[in-house]
Amino acid sequence: MIDTHCHLLWRIDDGPSSPMGSVDLARVLVDQGVEAALCTPHYSSRFPSRTSATRARFGELGRSLAELSVPLRLALAAEVSSKLALSVAVDELGARSISGHVVVELEPGAGAAVPLLVTDRLARAGLSVVFAHPERCRAVRADPTVLDEARAAGSLVQVVSSCLIGRWGNEVAQAGWHLLDTGRADLLASDAHTATGSVQRLREVVERVGVRYGREAVDELTVRMPAEILSLEPAGSR
Repeated sequence: MIDTHCHLLWRIDDGPSSPMGSVDLARVLVDQGVEAALCTPHYSSRFPSRTSATRARFGELGRSLAELSVPLRLALAAEVSSKLALSVAVDELGARSISGHVVVELEPGAGAAVPLLVTDRLARAGLSVVFAHPERCRAVRADPTVLDEARAAGSLVQVVSSCLIGRWGNEVAQAGWHLLDTGRADLLASDAHTATGSVQRLREVVERVGVRYGREAVDELTVRMPAEILSLEPAGSR
């Protein structure tokens, strides 16, 4: 699996609180079948992370994993709040992109117009959008078709594994499964913050998705599409 959303970098946002906390999370991800992970520290009004700080921390973590023989490949982007995706300079967003993709958080209160507004704004700058955990957005739960125009314009939808097993309640879980059922989900990611909790059930969730939709669908959600975003050749891919 290639994980396109996780908070591995310590003391940048609400992820691990120490270097070993980051290493522990990386080890859990590997145990759960993850071979590569995209670090997506929050970039929001609450967590106004600086690219210089995240890049430095990213380099430190990479060296630590190499020294401790933790076989997890890393890439770096950010999880940009929808408010900042619509307001900050596009150069600022580009600096937090990965292969031209910007991961944008669809917060619970984001309006129905946000997906298309963000898609249009970033497209004019030559950037694509990955919408993170839309199943937690009330506007999407009320009407999933608000994602359709954005997807038609090239944006991708990323469902979070923990939502599918009730981490955010039954209503959010049902919304996540509905996005998968209706073909509106392009990616499945962990959104892992620490080594404890729902990340330890990531393999179980992937297996459930496989039972429901088949191995081919799982590979598309967790290997082929993520590898395209990260410009990776997934080792051991089937």
